[in-house]
Amino acid sequence: MSTAPLARMLPLLRIPRTRLLAAVIASSATLGAAFALAAVSAWLVTTAWTMPPVLDLTVAVVGVRALGVSRGVLRWADRMLTHDVALRGVVELRTGLFTRLAARPADAISRLRRGDLLARLGDDAQEMADHVITAVVPAAVAGVMSVAVLSTIAPLSPIAAGTMLLSLLIATGLAPWAAHRAARTTQAAVLETRSAVVSAALEILDDATALRVAGRLDAAEADLVAAQRDHDRAVDRAAWPAALAAAAVPLAMIPAVLGSLLAAGAVWQEGAASAGAIGILLLLPLSSFEAATALPAAAAQRARSRAAAARLVEVIGPQDAAATSTPPAAEPGAGRDAGTEDAETGRAVPVLRAQGLDAGWSAEGRGVRDLDLELAPGTRLAITGASGIGKSTLLMSLAGLIEPLRGSVALEPARSGAGTGPAAGPTSRAAHRPDPHDGEVILFAEDAHVFATTVRENLRVARGQVTDPEITRALAEVGLQDWIDALPAGLDTLLGPDGTTVSGGERRRLLLARALVRGAPISLLDEPTEHLDAARGDALLTRLLDPRAPGGPLLPQEHTVVVVTHRRDRIPPAAAVLDLEPDGRWTLTPGRPGGDA
Repeated sequence: MSTAPLARMLPLLRIPRTRLLAAVIASSATLGAAFALAAVSAWLVTTAWTMPPVLDLTVAVVGVRALGVSRGVLRWADRMLTHDVALRGVVELRTGLFTRLAARPADAISRLRRGDLLARLGDDAQEMADHVITAVVPAAVAGVMSVAVLSTIAPLSPIAAGTMLLSLLIATGLAPWAAHRAARTTQAAVLETRSAVVSAALEILDDATALRVAGRLDAAEADLVAAQRDHDRAVDRAAWPAALAAAAVPLAMIPAVLGSLLAAGAVWQEGAASAGAIGILLLLPLSSFEAATALPAAAAQRARSRAAAARLVEVIGPQDAAATSTPPAAEPGAGRDAGTEDAETGRAVPVLRAQGLDAGWSAEGRGVRDLDLELAPGTRLAITGASGIGKSTLLMSLAGLIEPLRGSVALEPARSGAGTGPAAGPTSRAAHRPDPHDGEVILFAEDAHVFATTVRENLRVARGQVTDPEITRALAEVGLQDWIDALPAGLDTLLGPDGTTVSGGERRRLLLARALVRGAPISLLDEPTEHLDAARGDALLTRLLDPRAPGGPLLPQEHTVVVVTHRRDRIPPAAAVLDLEPDGRWTLTPGRPGGDA
């Protein structure tokens, strides 16, 4: 694994150099105070042994007290500044990650399990902050302290300085290098197993009821236990290299101590140094490696950070992803024909065309095969089929959220005579792949998130400029007027996290109200009438799929509406029906506007 992913992620932390320098200075001052305290204490103890006048020791005594107090103060400043840098950095990083995710093709994100994506944006991003605290700052401080230690010992004894240099090279170079080299092979496994644990836990938390009904809850819990066991083993394997490298630092102290003993003996016999200087030579090596003890952990953290950075780069993609992911759209107003314009916006409602489409997550999995479909403005289409056959996956392909396995999905300007049926072949008019960001094709998923905020804000996520009268009208259209009237604060009522305070039917209608508020030219709705009683569900399905239904259509007549539903026998005759078969085959039955059931 190259350092390129880490080099790309670190700038996204946007850490000012002045703040990072302040953290390094504070940490260096903390260890410098400890080092100075050891030196002054050694001088004081050995000098006092010679019984000099008490006044000769006064400055040293005051210095010991001052350094003892200042060490605690400096440690507090060190922690505050270092964590301030790291926390600010991780906030900037997550902001940058979300910005880049918003610019990526949705296909790149949709193929990740939700738990895996959460682990990358949460835990892997946190590894970047830990990289600053555990790797960057300690490495800089170790460099500063090495210079300070050698500068202090060299004037007293070149021999002691030479052995100290050798020991520091082992402690600050060889040991961290070995720790990093060994940890690099195990940390990727730790991150992968952690992602598996998060994904398995979220699956159980989100779908416990469905798993229990299907008889799969015990198996899912067993999978979680196995994933946690694998993660624990990976953590244990990753701890061994760091432990061995940490043991190398105390071992590196041995040459320094032996060298100091030899140097102290030599200067004592020669009478070339005072008792205080000899005391410094004897005792100072024991406190000279405090900064180096953090380096094996820093090296292991660097290995974790490199693996985490590589996983984050996989999510946000290449640096030019935003520039290359979205093909140019057709010119506004190009190809407008009578009866194909949005009555509110005046924009032309485009044609959504699929040609030779294979839709699925993999070539081996289930999904539609070789689909030719043309959805002209005003089309109403119902997609039916057994559970798990690929209906939702087809919607995601039509919305541009996942890449087709084969074939193409494109938006084209409306043209006269367009209708629902097999595609008419290539056209010379401008076309582009559906882009989830342009607002022309919008998918409303059955498991869309209900936010822990007010009813009003839960609809504003679909269109930020929507007014209260529009929200109230949309809720009334889907049959939630009585529900809103009964809420204690109306539109200002707070909903629980992910809709835990609403029923399944209320949740589906709330999501359907979002579609009405959004009013996209092409709306793809995934089972919007499930969990409703038969009469209310049938009424909403009819108003979605029949522009001439009693009470009027829920969405403008000129808009294209595609609905996934299991209510095969309740689809109005005006709607075309696409039946999906288990082997990937499909049958398209055209609608009969104005016909009898």
